[in-house]
Amino acid sequence: MPTLSPTHLLALLEGQGLGVEYQPIVDVASGSTIGHEALARFRCADGRCLPPERVFCTLHDSPLSLFQLELKIKQLQIRHAPPSGLLFLNIDQDAFATFLGEERHPLVELLAGHPRAVVELIENSSTSDAQVSIAMLGHFGSAGIPMALDDIGAHDSLVSLDVLARVDYLKLARDWLDRLAGPHGQPLLNGLLDFARQSGKTVILEGVETAEHLQLARRLGIGLVQGYLFRPRFVQFWAPAQRAGALA
Repeated sequence: MPTLSPTHLLALLEGQGLGVEYQPIVDVASGSTIGHEALARFRCADGRCLPPERVFCTLHDSPLSLFQLELKIKQLQIRHAPPSGLLFLNIDQDAFATFLGEERHPLVELLAGHPRAVVELIENSSTSDAQVSIAMLGHFGSAGIPMALDDIGAHDSLVSLDVLARVDYLKLARDWLDRLAGPHGQPLLNGLLDFARQSGKTVILEGVETAEHLQLARRLGIGLVQGYLFRPRFVQFWAPAQRAGALA
């Protein structure tokens, strides 16, 4: 991977090297695609990819720049989304928090105009993350936008019960596929799935890579799955250069 330099970051903020990968969310019973998750992709001028996590982490010290990039990516993801099905969109808590307290929130206004959008909250790693997630639930919920909680049960994340109770979709991290081999994995998952059934929430198992993973989801009664087993259905789009002489 190339070194992430200020030159690369400036080019991204100017709209160069922005891309999106649409990963299908698949119905276990029918095998049909019911929607897609839109994931940010970045590259430098020579075509080499830049790790999305590093890009966003680097910009966290510059909240307005982080928000600028998040907004550009969301506009791209909506504009070029597949023509049917749900569209799951991750929103960075820190980017969203930049406009908390303002009379109008650009991300809420952008997504409120998309009838198929579902906002994904990234699993919490701190109390402040949970507080922002609750604020996001209020803003997007008031706009009538469904919410999903991403990466539930990831090994390095925490769970806010208030957030868990208020979202519409529960997205289980791939970690559950390994955790089930341990002594407490199955009881924990059974409790979570029972909670989802009783509260009318839809469960999506992420990280499905093999036919065995798919069969496991079927046995557990999980209705929707996502992962590299369905890679032939992935769709990528790269925004064309907006000006000549893009930065290298």
